Amino acid sequence: MSGDTGAAVLEELPPERLLSSDQLQLILAGIRCMDSIETIQAYLAYETTHQDRTHVQDKLRLRARKLRRGDGDE
Repeated sequence: MSGDTGAAVLEELPPERLLSSDQLQLILAGIRCMDSIETIQAYLAYETTHQDRTHVQDKLRLRARKLRRGDGDE
């Protein structure tokens, strides 16, 4: 997927919409769909500023690492 997809994700499902959920499974599913580092960085910045849930931040960082290594398609 391209960087344009990341921009579309941010537009259609901005961090405040996904990360305001208290349903962890929904958040994790959203994170698994992220395909750009820039998108993940935006969500991580929002999470750090607003909710600051370590487990969500860890999942975002793990997703970014997988994308960097090229095994992001689990």
